[in-house]
Amino acid sequence: MAADQEFLYKTLRGFGDTGLPQETVNMLIFVGFCIAAIIAAVLWYNNKQLKKRLKAVPTSWITDKKVLDQIFETALVYRSKIDLSFHSKSEKRRTIACSIDDITEHLILEIPLNGNIGDSWIGREVTCFFHIPAKQSGVVIFYNFNSVISGVKTKGSQYINLFIDLPDHIEQTQKREFLRVSPPSRHYDYVNIIPETKQGKAAGLKFISSNGEYTPGYMGGKDSSVFLSDISGGGLSIELTKMNSKRAAHFKMKKGQNFLVLLSLVDFGNKGIIRYLFVTKVRRVFIDPTQGRAQLGLSFESQFMGFDEDTKKPKWEKVDQNGCPAMDDWTYNLYLELYREGNE
Repeated sequence: MAADQEFLYKTLRGFGDTGLPQETVNMLIFVGFCIAAIIAAVLWYNNKQLKKRLKAVPTSWITDKKVLDQIFETALVYRSKIDLSFHSKSEKRRTIACSIDDITEHLILEIPLNGNIGDSWIGREVTCFFHIPAKQSGVVIFYNFNSVISGVKTKGSQYINLFIDLPDHIEQTQKREFLRVSPPSRHYDYVNIIPETKQGKAAGLKFISSNGEYTPGYMGGKDSSVFLSDISGGGLSIELTKMNSKRAAHFKMKKGQNFLVLLSLVDFGNKGIIRYLFVTKVRRVFIDPTQGRAQLGLSFESQFMGFDEDTKKPKWEKVDQNGCPAMDDWTYNLYLELYREGNE
């Protein structure tokens, strides 16, 4: 830029050598420098805007203050539970369930009195998970954000208020996009896969109707087992083990095939064991006949939703790209449970 200004100056000075009045030359030099300054400012601004565009805000982030205020107000009205997860290495698996008590210049959370909570918590970074109801009945929207504990205050004799800095953005998350959890066996009672045939559907419906008292045999033989390797709102992975050599050698399963999956999952509320029946599609398959085992990745395609009151025929609901809400919720609750226990 200095070289350009020097060139401009010499050029304009050349006009003086041709006989222009000195005042005119000085004015031209001043105008020339102003134009150069304007060009430099425009280039700087454009460069700044380009850098902003290169650092685009993720589409899942919500940054508009009015929208943020509305989301937190909704969470306050519905007393949404907020799960705090600590960032520090020593407590990275620790999660504490709170409820929203009030919103001022801070997000004020309420938790039962605990002797370990005190001023030492001030300044600690946390990740907060919560959800609010959507417009569609029975559907919820999940969010998370990072913040800092800015205050701790005793509330009566049984509760404590945590003051959390309000974030400048929160992230809307579809849980199944990042929550694929491997459930310990204590969290599920039964899992099985059977062919999607007329006989198979009859067996699956009998499993549901009998509340699990009837369970079909395993495809790998009477000594085989089926384990739930992982699960998300979109599907699951299972492993068949201890198949006899004859069954393993003739085990027929390919990508794109449909199979029925039967599940008995332990509810995280007070409903005991809940049973599900799905039509699933094989997405990946690995068979090892020498060790008598197979690993399968399956997506949920449709879910059995009961029997029609008039026709008494089974009703099936298609699972769309957003996944199965029931499995989404169960996986999320499992994730939080394992997080609190320090196992996930």
